[in-house]
Amino acid sequence: MFGQTEDNIWDCLIVGGGLAGGLLLQALRTEQPALKVLLLERGTSLGGNHTWSFHGSDVPPQAKWLTPLVSKSWPAYEVRFPKYKRKIESVYCSIRAEDFHQRLLRHHADQIRLGTSVQEVRRDSVTLQDGRVFKARQVIDARGWPKKEALRGYQKFVGLDVKLAKPHGLDHVILKDALVPQTDGYRFFYTLPWSPTELLVEDTYYSNSPDLNVDQLQQEIMKYIATKGWEVESVIRREIGCLPLDLYGSAVSMTGNGPLQLGAASGVYQPVTGYTFPQTVACVQALAESSLDNWGAVLSQMQQRYNQQARYLRVLNRMMFLAAEPEKRYVILERFYQFSEPLIERFYQGRLHRGDQLRILCGKPPVSVWRALKSLF
Repeated sequence: MFGQTEDNIWDCLIVGGGLAGGLLLQALRTEQPALKVLLLERGTSLGGNHTWSFHGSDVPPQAKWLTPLVSKSWPAYEVRFPKYKRKIESVYCSIRAEDFHQRLLRHHADQIRLGTSVQEVRRDSVTLQDGRVFKARQVIDARGWPKKEALRGYQKFVGLDVKLAKPHGLDHVILKDALVPQTDGYRFFYTLPWSPTELLVEDTYYSNSPDLNVDQLQQEIMKYIATKGWEVESVIRREIGCLPLDLYGSAVSMTGNGPLQLGAASGVYQPVTGYTFPQTVACVQALAESSLDNWGAVLSQMQQRYNQQARYLRVLNRMMFLAAEPEKRYVILERFYQFSEPLIERFYQGRLHRGDQLRILCGKPPVSVWRALKSLF
């Protein structure tokens, strides 16, 4: 079926079936259905074992193609800190990898090849491990985080999808519950109520180390659930993650003769949260609205905007990881969530105004003044 025929010439080849690759396929099949698109994924499923969440305001209003992939939406989220609690009436959404896989296959099976290992990726072609060559007008590399040596912090977590014996009573997301012992850095629990009796509960750390004691954290999650008066009937799934949070970094650029990069592969992400979702959706939407010949220029422009924001956001990372004592990092976030809702939204989007940036840094910092000043440079 994949011999050297004209069928191996495509408008767009997408290498990698994770978040970025799957979103681009969905957007192109919706917005530019005449394009001949093929997604190549080495694994047996799309999306791996992940849960991607985002604020409704993270997504451009014209990105209607995203809606069919959303697993669940909630009308509000809540944050809990020792001296401040807040419930924000703002839409919050999640996509589960199993839904991502099933829905993309249901609608785009002819454009997806699973179990396909790649040997070489170029600007206009992809060579498979078995020697077959696929050519395209545009090749998109969406294979995930690049290997990089840098001074970093980490957002790491273990999460459990659980089924409870009785309804939990939650109707909104608990985004951050920092009313727990602050060990190994800034720590909080994150809870998504999938159904009246099903939850995803994650034990999350902003840590200097990527190391995770998975069994211990699973026990911590079960203890946390018990403190809420919930009885676990069964554990459905376990999820483990570790996201890099760069403290310093050079500008991301799209140069050379290699393929265009998208998502984590491009290095474009929100440096404080480690999330790629808002930036990836914005890039995907821009590509879906553009002709193939302009994709390089479009992504280059998006990356220039990102670089302007990333420099500032990495300053915030340095303040958290270099200026604050690990067990006091939560104080920075406790103060942050007292800002206006629009500012919080722009922070997650990675689109802070100059006034936002000044407002976040102005006033007495919630950490040592001397260490805060040192962290700025």
